[in-house]
Amino acid sequence: MLLFLTLALSLFTAKDSFVLNSKDLLITPAGLKANFVVAAAAPQVSAYLITGLPEAPQALWSSWGNGCVASNGKYYFAIGDHRGYDGNSFVYEYDPAKGSVEKIIDIAEAIGQKSGDYGNGKIHAPIIEYEGGLYFTTYWGKEKLVEEAFKKGYRGSLLFRFDLKTRKLENLGAIAPGSGLPHSILDRSRGLLYFYAAKQGDIVLFDIKKRTVGWRGGSQFTGVYRSFMLALDGKLYFTDKQGKISFFDPDKNSIATTALVLPGTDNTLRASTPALSDGRIFGMTRAGRLFEFNPSKQTIKDLGPNYLQGEYTAVIALSPDQKYLYYAPGAHGSAARSGTAIVQYGIGSGVRKVVAFLHDALIPRNYFVGGSYNLQIDARGETLYSIFNGARISGKKKQETFGMPAIVVMKIPASERK
Repeated sequence: MLLFLTLALSLFTAKDSFVLNSKDLLITPAGLKANFVVAAAAPQVSAYLITGLPEAPQALWSSWGNGCVASNGKYYFAIGDHRGYDGNSFVYEYDPAKGSVEKIIDIAEAIGQKSGDYGNGKIHAPIIEYEGGLYFTTYWGKEKLVEEAFKKGYRGSLLFRFDLKTRKLENLGAIAPGSGLPHSILDRSRGLLYFYAAKQGDIVLFDIKKRTVGWRGGSQFTGVYRSFMLALDGKLYFTDKQGKISFFDPDKNSIATTALVLPGTDNTLRASTPALSDGRIFGMTRAGRLFEFNPSKQTIKDLGPNYLQGEYTAVIALSPDQKYLYYAPGAHGSAARSGTAIVQYGIGSGVRKVVAFLHDALIPRNYFVGGSYNLQIDARGETLYSIFNGARISGKKKQETFGMPAIVVMKIPASERK
């Protein structure tokens, strides 16, 4: 039986919010051997530090999954405390018209989590909108403790639906018991959600309208469990640990292999765009190598390192006019070493253009910005929304790059996206 939950909205007021000085955003950090150009006009960047988060032993508040700019124009994102026992995650709504942020979902509160229970310390898969609702799954925070937690009754990742109109949250349960669900993608035309099931490596097909798992399997063909590519014909592409591409055909409920292998070393699939109108998909390997995949022609085009020598990148945003890719290299904290760049890649030109360097611009604000797993673009292609992991500047020998996430809203000048 499904449990319906109505949550009281609590207004989240960021104690620290500011507009960054535009001239500082285009200064290239010293020592970078550039394979990029720098924008001529600086974007308008507003940042909101998410302060006042609950303190607890081993809590490391952070963002690990992509957000969603919904059809109502609002930006939805999640953060979690990265804990196992007593772990928790929140979902927020940012309203650009008001410049306000609201915490709309407290997972522990929603499921009636008891003290000492193994909780949901992350929301790792993206937040996805479908027919008036936001779909998302929880994930474990401390992987080393999860096998013990399963023995104590923890069931694994939970799938939720948040109704954008009624503001009701529905718990659809653990659709893959005994598994974590770190990534998902939506086949909108068929109403299918695909997930990776960790640690097994299976692909899980969830039929949204039937609210049932329609297929599960294929672990021998997968690796890393962090990204899919969905073709226009509905075939779902993914890689194994050696970067070899296979696909699931929903018309046959079966997997077939291809002869294609992603370029370079450490070449498992890490990020991808939706399919363009001509069918092409752009993606990145775990090593930060950019490529173009054409499913109909069954070809891979190596486009070289995404930034510098190649940086681990978790998400790519495709502009609505399909002219540009946007991404934030160095997702797991290494971004700070190369300026915490936001890169615009010209699909037609192949030019990598840094539209902003965030790191040095935020230092005067006493904030050390790390990397991002969350980057969205609005329907007009003008504004980027992201959550960056980061922390207050500590002055310690080892600076923490997690613990206090920040919302970053970036308005790109029209001259930089002609």
